Order: sequence, then C-alpha cells, then structure tokens
Amino acid sequence: MKVIVLGCGLVGGPMAMDLAKDKGLKVSVADINSDALGQIAKRSPVQTIQMDLSKTDKISELVKGFDYVINAVPGFMGFETLKALILAKKDVIDIAFFPEDMFELIELAVKNDVTVISDIGVAPGMSNLLVGYVDHLLDKTEKAVIYVGGLPKVRTWPYEYKAVFSPIDVIEEYTRPARYIENGQEITKPALSDPELMDFEGVGTLEVFNSDGLRSLATTIDAPNMIEKTLRFPGHIEIMRIFRETGFFSQKEIEVNGVLVKPLDFTAKL
Repeated sequence: MKVIVLGCGLVGGPMAMDLAKDKGLKVSVADINSDALGQIAKRSPVQTIQMDLSKTDKISELVKGFDYVINAVPGFMGFETLKALILAKKDVIDIAFFPEDMFELIELAVKNDVTVISDIGVAPGMSNLLVGYVDHLLDKTEKAVIYVGGLPKVRTWPYEYKAVFSPIDVIEEYTRPARYIENGQEITKPALSDPELMDFEGVGTLEVFNSDGLRSLATTIDAPNMIEKTLRFPGHIEIMRIFRETGFFSQKEIEVNGVLVKPLDFTAKL
C-alpha cells in the first residue's frame, strides 16, 4: 500500500517516519523544504519529493498512484489542499487545522466517493475522539471541557513555550476567534479571551484561555455546553496580546527597506 504525507514539518515528518516502520507500507513525503526532506531521508526509508504544495493545481498529479494521503500542510493551506485531494478522488487523513468549515466539503467528498477524516491530530483529534467516546457511553452529555497545552518541561524566557507543530498554526491560537457551545448556542469570542488560573499538581499554576478546538464536536455531539481551553504558563497571554495588538501576527504586508514583508512570516520564523 502506498501512502504520501503532504508536509514534512514538525508533525508531517515524524508521521512519515512512523509509517515507514510498517513493512506493508511504501511511504513518501512531499514538501518545498529540501533541508527538511534531507533530514528525513537520513533517518528513514521514506521517498522524498520536493514540491511547492501551495500550487494546488499540481496536487492531483502528485498523489496519482497513492492509496492514501495525509494532509499535514500548514493551516492556511489546508482547506484548498484538502479540496484538491477530494477532487483527485483520494481518501484523506487531515491534520491541517484550517480555519474554514470542513463541512463545506461534504457534498464534494460524497460526489467523489472518498472518505476524509479531518482534524485528527492530538488536539484537535485525540481529545475530540475521547469526548465522542465518553458521549457514546453516557445517556446524556451535559458538559464537555477540553484542556490542551503541550508545555515544555523547562520554562525558557521570554515565551516559556516551544512550538511542537507549525509556528504559524501555533500563532493561529492567538488570533483565530474561539467558538464554543453555551446553553445550546454557538458562541464566538476573541482569541485569548476569558483568562483564568488553574493549579496542577507537579506542574504549578497555569493560565487558561478559550481556543477554537471543538471543531466538528460542535455539531456532532448533542451537549448543551462544550468548550476547549488552552493552557500556558502564567504571563504568556499578555505577551501574545502585546504581539497581536502591535501587529506582529498580521498577514498584511508592510514595507521594510524597500522589501515587502508579512509580519506573521517574520514572527513565525523567529
């Protein structure tokens, strides 16, 4: 069976290497970054393909001949990439965490007779599966609260956080409006809203804020109250607010010494 992973970043690369351990799979990984591909090739028997995956008109030809595709591109590319894969009639595992509504692609997926499992990373992903499983066991789910974090063992100033997936997608948590269910109604609040403090044995005090991780649970689980909250070390929220309000997370190009730069790209690179 042939599998291709689109994206060789902090998540896509390790996924390709893990899959390659299965002798029944022939695994390929595609990315524009030759350095990332080279690192994978040194460590695992994965076929590497250098390609600009933002050119979605090339996706169909790329995935031809593969049985399954894993969409591990950054979130801002995720929706259009997934749409291209559906049009290519490929079954897809999707972890891109794009801001668009995945359900907009249902009719297209049905029309092309493909299966798409979306938002199936750790969180959203495993966290959502656990909520769904518990909901299946209960007669009625009244409330579901998901806490996510991924904090570093060693706190290092100034961020006290280490990106374990695409930095641009990490920054999305500080800019994307958070949707949750309250008293049966969908509520939308700004990112980093409703901060509170929580104590965890062995870890200490953490700060918590609303994040947009419910995803499909908001429509597939019949519970009147559901929310996802992200955990960070104290002080992180205020730092991210300063960056956001100053414009470091903006996607609007600015001119710097005659060169057009997106502040978000600059910040993610740092």
